[in-house]
Amino acid sequence: MSEPWRRLPALSLKQIQYFVTLAQLRSFTETANRLAISQPALSSALRQIELVLGGKLLNRTAQGVSLTEQGEAVLPYAERLLNTAHSAFDDMQQIMQQGGDGTLRIGLVPSVSTLLFPAVPELLSEYFPDMRVEFHDLTNDALLLELENGSVDFGIGATDSTVPDSVAIYPLLEDPFVAVVRRDDPLSEGHNIPWRQLVKRDIALFSKGNVSRLVTSLIESHRLNLRVSYRVDFQETLYGLVRSRLAVAILPELYTATLNDNELTVIHLQQPTLSRTVAMMRKPAPLRSPKTEQCFQFLLQTFHRQIKEKAERNI
Repeated sequence: MSEPWRRLPALSLKQIQYFVTLAQLRSFTETANRLAISQPALSSALRQIELVLGGKLLNRTAQGVSLTEQGEAVLPYAERLLNTAHSAFDDMQQIMQQGGDGTLRIGLVPSVSTLLFPAVPELLSEYFPDMRVEFHDLTNDALLLELENGSVDFGIGATDSTVPDSVAIYPLLEDPFVAVVRRDDPLSEGHNIPWRQLVKRDIALFSKGNVSRLVTSLIESHRLNLRVSYRVDFQETLYGLVRSRLAVAILPELYTATLNDNELTVIHLQQPTLSRTVAMMRKPAPLRSPKTEQCFQFLLQTFHRQIKEKAERNI
C-alpha cells in the first residue's frame, strides 16, 4: 500500500470521470450533457489532465473526438481508477449505513458455479459474517476485463494465452473436454473415444471465447478433419442440437455437471487429451483491504481441499 503522506497529482476523480465519459461518448456536447456541466468546464478539466500527465490525450475535430495513441493507452488505467473509487465509496457508504466489512465482488464463469454453490456462500457467511458478497456471472473474456479494470476483486475462470501478464493465476484443477451425444448414438457405447471418431460427424461448439479457441487450436495443430457445423452462444442450444440428432456437442466436463437428461450422455475425448485449466485469478498487487485478502486466501484453501477430497473419493 502507498504511504498516505505521498503527494498525489493535482487531479480529481471528477476529472478522471470526465475523461472516461468523453472517451466512451466521443462528443463534447453529449459528455457535457451527461455529466451536467458546461463545455468550457469540461475542456478545462481535460486540459488539466493533459498538463498533469504531460501529454496529449485527445484530438478534437469537426467530426467529433478521437483519442491519441497515448490517450488509448491511458484509458484502461483511468477506467480502473474510477471503478476502484466507485467500489471503495460504495463500501464506505455501506459500512457507515449498515456496518460490516464492505462488499466482496467475485467474478465467475457459469461452468464453474458447481465449485461454489451451495457450500462456498455458506462458508463465507460463517467465517466472514460482516462481509457482503456479490457473485458476477461473466464470460471468461469479460472476467479478464473486469479483473483488469477493478470491477471485481478476484475471479474463477479458465486460462489460455489471452490471460494478460497483469493477472495472477492460481490453478485449481484440469477440466477435460468431453462430447455430449444421444444415448442411442453408437458413440455412447464407450466411456472414452478418440477425436478421430468424430470425423464426418457434425460438431457443435460455443461460438466464441476460451472454449472455442482451445478446440479450434487442437483441431488445427493435430490436423483433425472435423466438421464444425454449428457455433452457438448458449449451453442449452448445444444440448438441443444433440437431442435433435443434428450434432455432437464438445465442451469442458464442468459444463455437464448439472446435466440431467435421460436422452443425453457424456463421453470423454482422448488421443489427444484436451483440458482447460480452471483457476482463481486476481491482480498481483495486494487486494483492496486485508479482509478481502483473507477471503481470497480462505477460498483458495477451501477449493484445494474440496478438489483433493473429491479426487481421493474417485480413486
